[in-house]
Amino acid sequence: MRYLSHLLILLALIGCAETKTDLSGNTPLKINDFNAAFKNIELPIRINDTNLASFTDTVEIGRKALEQFLPDSVVDVIAPKLLKNASIFTVGKIEKETEYYLLLNNKDARKQTVFVITFSKKNVFLDYQVLTQFDLSQKSSQLYGKTLLINKEPTFLIEENKLDPEKGISNEKKGWAYTDQGFRLIYLDANIKPAQKAILNPIDTLPTLNTFSGDYARDKKNFISLRDFGNANKYQFFLHFEKKEGDCVGELKGLLNFIKNQATYSEKGDPCTIQFTITGNVIKIKEDGNCGSHRNMTCYFNDSYDKKRKPKSKK
Repeated sequence: MRYLSHLLILLALIGCAETKTDLSGNTPLKINDFNAAFKNIELPIRINDTNLASFTDTVEIGRKALEQFLPDSVVDVIAPKLLKNASIFTVGKIEKETEYYLLLNNKDARKQTVFVITFSKKNVFLDYQVLTQFDLSQKSSQLYGKTLLINKEPTFLIEENKLDPEKGISNEKKGWAYTDQGFRLIYLDANIKPAQKAILNPIDTLPTLNTFSGDYARDKKNFISLRDFGNANKYQFFLHFEKKEGDCVGELKGLLNFIKNQATYSEKGDPCTIQFTITGNVIKIKEDGNCGSHRNMTCYFNDSYDKKRKPKSKK
């Protein structure tokens, strides 16, 4: 009888045990169950290549699980199909009044990449950002160091230091924050010339039917792209420039509402103000406010660019 009672108690405990959520994505997931896999993070925190493992949970998330809550284009960045031997783990969750942030770590044999995805309190996807990538071959190196600092706002500050025996110490700091227009680079400071790399235009494939839509450029590294956004007077823009032989770089993405041929970039919480004027096929920009968080400190968003002709479609 005692054995039977013990067996019944054991069966009851097993029946009451919480069912482990399947995060592979092979079964339908509820957003609240997905979020529950991320432990709350106490801010501020400082993450580097040596302590990232202590923040990364053992909870693994499958690509198919991400596909249930994120756009395909975002999933392709966080979990590329071509990266066969990578695994995605939860890092943590940051709760704010109007939104929350989920941190993930994509880990393979050579590197660990930290991402943040943002949802509204109603579980609507808002935006994402690739924060940084830790090179495992440089782990604990005395010649190289990278740190991700997340403060209470939260702002995501990445600092990278390199020591070259011949060139000395180089330093780069970048700060990202979520705004009404998505994630923005709010701080940039470096004492190094940026490496030559392809520039990714995040709005390149969007429609160009409105009057001013198109690409205005001097060359491949100095350009403004305008794309349709809602009504005929509203545009999304992406601006990139490299001056002083690449020693000064600026980049900005946002929205413009044109009144005739003029528009102003201005966003709450950002001291940067830029005036846009289009005359004929030329767009002129003039910096009025402090835009130092979007460029190096020794150059400004003051320039003009000619509109490029659209390539003829092949018949």
